[in-house]
Amino acid sequence: MKKDMQSVKSTWVSTKYMLSIVWGKMNGKKYITLSALRSLILAAFPVIYTVFPGFIINEIMNGKITNKLIIYVGILVLAPVLDSAINILTGRYLKRVSLNFDTQLETLFYQHTMSMDYENLENPELQELKGRAGETISEALSIVDKVFSLIYNIITFLSISTIIFSLNPILIIIICIFMYINSKATKWLNAENYKNWEIFTKLSRYKWGYSYMLDNFHYAKELRLFNFKDYILNKFTANEEKINDVHFKDHVNQSKVSFLASATNFIQDIAVYCYLIYCVIYRGLSVGTMTIYISSIEKFKGALSAIVNSYLALTGSSLKIQEFIKFMEIPLVQYTTGDKIPFFDKDSVIEFKNVSFKYPGSDRFVIKNLNITLRGDEKLCIVGQNGAGKSTFIKLLVRLYFPTEGEILLNNVNINEYDYEKYQRLFAPVFQDFCTYTLTLKENIILSDEYDSEKFKKVTGDSGIDGLIGKLPKGIDTQVDKWIDEEGFEPSGGEGQRIAIARACYHNGEIFMLDEPTAALDPMAEYEIYTQFSNMITDKCAVLITHRLSAVQLADKVAVFDDGRVAEYGTHAELYAKGGIYTEMFDKQAQFYRDEPKSDN
Repeated sequence: MKKDMQSVKSTWVSTKYMLSIVWGKMNGKKYITLSALRSLILAAFPVIYTVFPGFIINEIMNGKITNKLIIYVGILVLAPVLDSAINILTGRYLKRVSLNFDTQLETLFYQHTMSMDYENLENPELQELKGRAGETISEALSIVDKVFSLIYNIITFLSISTIIFSLNPILIIIICIFMYINSKATKWLNAENYKNWEIFTKLSRYKWGYSYMLDNFHYAKELRLFNFKDYILNKFTANEEKINDVHFKDHVNQSKVSFLASATNFIQDIAVYCYLIYCVIYRGLSVGTMTIYISSIEKFKGALSAIVNSYLALTGSSLKIQEFIKFMEIPLVQYTTGDKIPFFDKDSVIEFKNVSFKYPGSDRFVIKNLNITLRGDEKLCIVGQNGAGKSTFIKLLVRLYFPTEGEILLNNVNINEYDYEKYQRLFAPVFQDFCTYTLTLKENIILSDEYDSEKFKKVTGDSGIDGLIGKLPKGIDTQVDKWIDEEGFEPSGGEGQRIAIARACYHNGEIFMLDEPTAALDPMAEYEIYTQFSNMITDKCAVLITHRLSAVQLADKVAVFDDGRVAEYGTHAELYAKGGIYTEMFDKQAQFYRDEPKSDN
């Protein structure tokens, strides 16, 4: 960890940043304003608790009940009631405001996360940073509390220090020396806690992964049938033991600092009490005044300690806030590349010109000098073996990644010059790893609040899931999966694919894409789904990607990808007649399904 991460400058920058975030929201303004007023009012109570007991003792020593005595007792008795009432009344309002603000800040965090460039999301180190930054959300309003705690204790410190100064200024110096020693220890503790926090967040990612596999119904069958549960449990337990070690190390470090604080407080108290007793016996200091001084010294120590701790708490929080700043300042490159409005019709053309690409952190080109054209009035089928670059081609096409070299043009304009979101709205995808969401079946298809019943009925009918809907207990409002609702259902592979296809057709982009969504199905089922999909988008541009060839005859053109380049291009008939890679792939797959199984005899 860099040495300047807990400096005064870094603490100020981090605190200022978070206060600006809070002040930027209406609920944050309310929280800061009320906290400021409360701190100013409550700062008067420590002085009352410090001096009034001594005033009362001095009045009692006079041997009679006076008006002053009655007033002093009344103020001292009433002060805790007012103190508590102010805390309760303001506390309720601040709690409501803080809950609303936390929701706003969490939404802001996820807006940034979901707007980040896709390539960043695949970076494990960035995922750990995101996890730590997410935990910092709760630090926002606590920074406000710490700042006003600091202000409150400074006011208390200044008001009490004048009382002690009148006794002996040396006492202030002695207390400050011991406080400095304790502050250095606390600063060391913050640094150690931060190091352990970094380790803990990484271990927590593993914990989440293991817990998810142990909890999630999706894994229940294989964990049992492969007798795999003990293996995962052992990994879970080993990871938990590492987490326990981190917690124990935190506990040991805390105990060291606590012991040092106890030792220094003991020495301070011995020195203070010896000096005050000396003043009472040999200098004629009254008992009541001694009580005021004792109380003042304790309040002074408490206020000074609170000032130091408030500052150190800010420095500790600044370590986390710096992680939050680092994450929130990750540039959203794709979103800031262009503002042109894209359009796509039957006369449009998307062209890859000498495009090469390698994934971040890799030296190997997945795509090399790729040249291919996608026309608005045709359906293109891309085939090739696994690892040929087919899915990477799709990621580049929809701007999940930037090309390493070359450019992609839409209507002779670089696609990066178009508005990012509007460009992506051109596409209606069905990916190999399509998602089903923990929402109702209807929500899984429409993915919004806007519901068009006629369009919904058409796409569910065309995609073949209207029969499924009739069997569900709550129809289209049935929950997908049983995680939330026991009456929910787990879609089969084919049902999930049809849901994904219905979703793409409901959103009705200009360019439809199927990126091997049927890889887990047999060729007949795959061909059925591709045919069904093709019938649903007869007047649309489409890209069909597969390493199997059951869908090629549905396309106008076929591109054979091999080692990140277009090795062959043409119609099915043209490529088959050519006798090249495509012919070999087609014949091998056809032979596999034509041949009789070999006999064991």
